[in-house]
Amino acid sequence: MRDPQAMTRLTAVAETQLGLFSRTDASRAGLSASQVRRLVAAVVVERVGPALFRIAGSNRSWHQDVLAAVLDGGPLCVASHRTAAALHGFDGFRRDLVEVLVPMTVHHRRKNVIVHHTRMLPATDCTHAGPIPVTSVARTLIDLGAVASRNRVEEAFDGAERDRAVRRTEVEASYRALRTPGRNGMRAMTRILDGRLATDQVPRSVLERRMLRLLDGARLPTPVVGHPIRLSATSRFVLDFAYLDKRIGIEVDGHGTHALRRQRASDNDRMNDLENAGWTIRRFTYEQVMYDSTSVAATVRSALAAPPRFV
Repeated sequence: MRDPQAMTRLTAVAETQLGLFSRTDASRAGLSASQVRRLVAAVVVERVGPALFRIAGSNRSWHQDVLAAVLDGGPLCVASHRTAAALHGFDGFRRDLVEVLVPMTVHHRRKNVIVHHTRMLPATDCTHAGPIPVTSVARTLIDLGAVASRNRVEEAFDGAERDRAVRRTEVEASYRALRTPGRNGMRAMTRILDGRLATDQVPRSVLERRMLRLLDGARLPTPVVGHPIRLSATSRFVLDFAYLDKRIGIEVDGHGTHALRRQRASDNDRMNDLENAGWTIRRFTYEQVMYDSTSVAATVRSALAAPPRFV
């Protein structure tokens, strides 16, 4: 190798790209195409695309597969849709699929990669998740409607607002910019924005959103979401849902919560304090909300129909 530092420079570049480098990266580091071929033959590097390589021994991961798909698609390619949702940490999206977005003029094909094309991809719709170019949170929420149900998009929107990953005005602005007749997936966001609750009423979890849908489907009144209650200077609770006029509180318990003995004792103390303060509390498990909606609705309806309590 004519330049003994070339491999050092290339390795440094690859380290910033999850072990990956392009033919252009190699050239800039001082390695010719023939030298790269010799490195492949010596299993120092591995070919992962027509002009894309991986340093042998680098950790193989979903993130690396995503970045490989993006780099292979050229400088205008970004991770998108369900892949972007997973990279942004949206509720309910796993790190499994690899989806990318490219302009209409770009031809990109890669095994096990779902490629989407767009006529609009301004710089404001692009960001990074670590080293991976990805659609912005707002653009991702809009695009998700093309590949996921409205309910899943709404749950992702809930989580993004809860985590302050996006402002609603950003989603509305992206929606207006992208909305064109016949655009795939826009109907989901149209319906979501039309029925969106105030920011302080957005559910804090997928389970809470499912509970709201359950109540709506049963034609029960919409409760206040996340209602704070202060019983004393040192005692403050936040009910998942509350019917203020009836002083009825609803709590939904997800997997992994209230499992320890200390947590259960604290929950019991909390419920006792609320009952003593004149609140009627109804609690439901994840399984009840997800798989026994009829019984849950009937329990809430009975509580609403009962005579008011006075203390």
